[in-house]
Amino acid sequence: MGIIGAIMALIGPSASVQAPVGLGTATSFAVLAGQTVTNTGPSIISGDLGVSPGSAVTGFPPGLVINGVQHRADPVSLQAKKD
Repeated sequence: MGIIGAIMALIGPSASVQAPVGLGTATSFAVLAGQTVTNTGPSIISGDLGVSPGSAVTGFPPGLVINGVQHRADPVSLQAKKD
């Protein structure tokens, strides 16, 4: 019995493996909101932060966005929301 067979034996025949969800351009976003993003402390967000159709982002700083940028009601955040 291979590894897959052993795993299926442990979890049972009713378990299914779901295909990953394609996120399109939203893949790079750590936070993606519709109206407002509010941070209340020393958070570190690794990836893009976006809001659309709203544009309010508060609490940065003290929060930090690393390995990404903020997108506020721009074409990038709009497309990510659609995706």
